Amino acid sequence: MKRIYTLISTSALALALGGPVLAETSPESSAATPANAEKTAEEQKNARETVAEAAQVLEQMRKQDSAGLLSKAKAVFIVPDYGRASLGIGGAGGQGVLVVNNGGQWTGPAFYNIGSVNIGLEAGVEAGSIAFLMMTDKGIQGFEDGHNFSLNADAGLTIIDWSKRGQLSAGKGADVIAWADTEGLYGNIAVNVTDIFWDDEANRSYYQKKVAANDIFSGSVQDPSPSSPLKSEFSAMEAGSISK
Repeated sequence: MKRIYTLISTSALALALGGPVLAETSPESSAATPANAEKTAEEQKNARETVAEAAQVLEQMRKQDSAGLLSKAKAVFIVPDYGRASLGIGGAGGQGVLVVNNGGQWTGPAFYNIGSVNIGLEAGVEAGSIAFLMMTDKGIQGFEDGHNFSLNADAGLTIIDWSKRGQLSAGKGADVIAWADTEGLYGNIAVNVTDIFWDDEANRSYYQKKVAANDIFSGSVQDPSPSSPLKSEFSAMEAGSISK
């Protein structure tokens, strides 16, 4: 009643002064502009492209997975297009998706951004795809707890390299197994990723509403694209592990 009274009083005052009566516009109605709609559509397109690219990375990993590491993982974090360049000072970045194994069912993607600044003497350029298999709850904790966390030894994680020891050491104390398909002078870049942030904009665009990480991890929010290529890859992976 207080809100209605204020509007009537304001209108009456405007009439008494001979001025125009201005209708109130709610924030929701003013936000629905063609420009905003176009931006939302573009963000949704970008999010879906990231999912499609992540599916291609997962397919490549699945073909190399002789030990069945993927099906044993509690979650998989895939960054399809990771870029790094430096000459004395290097920067790194990319967008990735985390998919959680929730009781045998793989959840929809949760979007994160990564970025770091590293000072060194190396000169080189590296770009490609990286992925992390979370083998323990400790590996997933950073994704659940908040922003600006790292996946490296400084974060107290035991990380091994998929290509060197991951296949032989599966289930032997590793929190994270790092996979990389990169080119350049940085042979160990995949196990030194810092400054990981929840991408609220990408998650909102993909799910068409505001969501939290735990909403996705628990399965309370369903993937709006049930036929997405990433979901298809996980289904193929599970089917392959059952047939072995």
